[in-house]
Amino acid sequence: MRVRTGCRVSFTLIDLNGETGRRNGMASMALRSPGFEALLVPGEDLEFEADENGSAHRDAVLRLLQRLREMWEGPPAKVIIRKGLPPHTGFGSGTTTAVAVGRAYAVLAGRQIDGAEIAKAAGRAGTSGASPNLIERGGFLVDGGHRNPDDFGEDPKRYLVPTRYAGGGRRPPVLISTPFPPWPILVIIPNGNQMHGEVEREFFHRTLPIPAEEARRTAHAVLMNLATSVAEADYQAFCEFLDFLTYRSYFKQRQIEMQSDQVRYLLSEVRARDEIDGIAMSSEGPMCYAFTRRPQAAVRWLEKLREQDVVRDFWFSGARNVPAGIDWVPVLDGGVVID
Repeated sequence: MRVRTGCRVSFTLIDLNGETGRRNGMASMALRSPGFEALLVPGEDLEFEADENGSAHRDAVLRLLQRLREMWEGPPAKVIIRKGLPPHTGFGSGTTTAVAVGRAYAVLAGRQIDGAEIAKAAGRAGTSGASPNLIERGGFLVDGGHRNPDDFGEDPKRYLVPTRYAGGGRRPPVLISTPFPPWPILVIIPNGNQMHGEVEREFFHRTLPIPAEEARRTAHAVLMNLATSVAEADYQAFCEFLDFLTYRSYFKQRQIEMQSDQVRYLLSEVRARDEIDGIAMSSEGPMCYAFTRRPQAAVRWLEKLREQDVVRDFWFSGARNVPAGIDWVPVLDGGVVID
């Protein structure tokens, strides 16, 4: 089986206060590039092979497959990640890798794909439902987060944690799902910090819950401005509220403060120049994505920033408005795909 999909980029988590009885929620979208591709080949035991990016998820993928194999009494298989997503960069690589491989294994095992079951088995969707839902839909998506448990008020910090520490939860419901307009998306990889593990957990513990008023401002901006501008393909309004989330929303400002001097310099320079119409940092970064009507000028500017060691790489991509694709492909004895 071959599975191919895009990556997830985050606009923002929505409610990290929780006083309304729900928490989390995310606005996100799927990008075509970087993309993810993996093969599942019948084998004698569970095996794993990957490129450099995919290797970061070896243990998580093998744990998931072992769990699914036991749940479904499925066959052993070899996973070959041909195109892995850059880890700890803002592309949702951990969840996307696990859920995509799990979906391909379901088909290999002759099972009906149940995305919620796979995400829970992978220990994902406990904070954000972005990657599991985008794999099934593509496009632009807003999910509704999670209902708080009865004891949430006693210790909110216990439940306001990054996805990998939240465990496998009920997948958040999709509130808005719509194709993203065909605007070029400039992916920018600054020389920044990779926020994950204990550093990310400590950041959440120190920063959350955010003030209730800030959660309301973010929720209003996502529903009435960001999502509406996407649905209406209103480029100017979209860029305006993208910048609101980047430069004025409470939690995103705290995330940016944790990033490198290069990331902060990039974002500050955008405000002083006219090559970029709107920019955002995905999750904790360092990956940023931008929108421009002056692509040549934007590229010239970014080339200068690369010479200054501010930016490591950049390229143009676009939204992926289709679900993950899974298909059968012939494989030779040596493991070479004939495609």
